[in-house]
Amino acid sequence: MTPARGALVACALAALLLVAPARAEAPVQGILDEVARYDAQLADLDAADVAMTAREAELTGALTAHTADEEAATAEVARRQGEVRGALRAAYRLQRRGFARLLFDAQSPGELRRRAHYLLASADAQELAMREFQAVVQKRAAAAEAAHTEMAALDSLAAERAKQRIALEEERRRRLELLRSVRSSSAMAGQYQAEASQARASFSAATAQQGSLPAAAPSSEGFRAARGTLPWPLRGRVLLAWGPYVDPLTRETLQNLGVDLASPPGTPFRAVFPGTVTRSGYVRGYGQVVMVEHGSYATLYAHANGLRVSQGQEVNAGDVLGLVGTTGLLDESEARLHFEIRYNGTPQDPGEWLTP
Repeated sequence: MTPARGALVACALAALLLVAPARAEAPVQGILDEVARYDAQLADLDAADVAMTAREAELTGALTAHTADEEAATAEVARRQGEVRGALRAAYRLQRRGFARLLFDAQSPGELRRRAHYLLASADAQELAMREFQAVVQKRAAAAEAAHTEMAALDSLAAERAKQRIALEEERRRRLELLRSVRSSSAMAGQYQAEASQARASFSAATAQQGSLPAAAPSSEGFRAARGTLPWPLRGRVLLAWGPYVDPLTRETLQNLGVDLASPPGTPFRAVFPGTVTRSGYVRGYGQVVMVEHGSYATLYAHANGLRVSQGQEVNAGDVLGLVGTTGLLDESEARLHFEIRYNGTPQDPGEWLTP
């Protein structure tokens, strides 16, 4: 080995030794960023799927209308065929008798005028019947062509949605593999929990001023009066209740600031009380989040896969806010809704507010 080559190899080894620790840390340090990246991709795919679903409903409605138009036009064609046949038979009989003979056989000028008027009216009626018949036939053809176009568009959309679903499932699989790899190591799980705690603390600090209206505000009083009678945001199994719990891998005692409810992905969750949406979007650690303010109180709905409201929107109790999902940092892969109640930014035990 030449001196120059030996020096090059030594430099390369030194570089590897310096980079190796950083690479070992990368999966741990960037776990929240990785989850956020997957969640953003899933949100885009979900949004595209929602748009395609709406387009599919639109095309289906158009196809139904065009099919109805075609059926109505077909019935009209059948009805007018009888009229056209009658007009053609009358024209044939007149032609056989001879128009000139009909006119000049008249015995008086009055009869001549009547016969001329009859022949002209008959010719006009025949022409009108033919025009109307042709118009109905053209309408039927146009409706059939439009229906064919909508069916082709639906077939194309179905193929596109099939590809979209494959891509969506692939992204979900990759995300799940990432979370499983994190949970398989106690060291990485500890870092995972640290990032989750830091993200949630940052979010709590950022929203501490939300819901800070005077306690006497009407919405605050109404919310306070509903204590113990609020409806649940959805029907689901309680995965994690309010309060301390022990992480199964790190054995660390953590605090759940709300209640986690298991429900199939895509299940709608609803507002528990009227209010104003103060946040609707992605929050690191929480995933897709909706926050609704009720005076000094606020309710928070997290880990959604699709949001159905926007910031500043007024909502009523029972309005759909979004769909259950798996976004954000979760201890498990099971779809869930994380629900919190806060008073001036401080989390409250939902069990004391929701209907037993």
